Amino acid sequence: MRMMMAGPGETGLPKTIMAFFYGYFLVHWLTGILMFREKIGFAYADVTRYYLGDPEMFINPRSFEGLLEVTHFHLFAMGVFFVVFAHLLQFSGLRESIKTSLTWLLAVAIIADLAAGYLVRFVAPGFAWTKLGAFWMLQGVSLALFGALIMEMFKAARGVATPRF
Repeated sequence: MRMMMAGPGETGLPKTIMAFFYGYFLVHWLTGILMFREKIGFAYADVTRYYLGDPEMFINPRSFEGLLEVTHFHLFAMGVFFVVFAHLLQFSGLRESIKTSLTWLLAVAIIADLAAGYLVRFVAPGFAWTKLGAFWMLQGVSLALFGALIMEMFKAARGVATPRF
């Protein structure tokens, strides 16, 4: 608990925990992209087919209950993800404006990604672009956060003062 309140520090077990966390995150990030490609697809038509179904391919539209089940799990998982990364970001040497921007971008990307499936299914197929944009925004912001935090970890390990950029 002390590590979460004061930051991971520069050596010892907290540093090892963070290294494994970052490794886990990178694997999660890569498998998330692969899973999205396999389950939904990266094209507008793929997203609309996934949510609206396709009678010619015998694909049923996503039900409200099905979307709700996915949302229920993702609300918890993405909430934890947001809290952990936003918390770690606060201990970085980044300028406050960059920390704030990354935090807001992450929050917006998560909310948009969760909401976009409902919008495609129940409002208009054009929201498939929102789903694709939110997915890639989430991946991009997550990777930027990951990169900034990894950079901080290696700078601290070398004893380099962290510049505020």
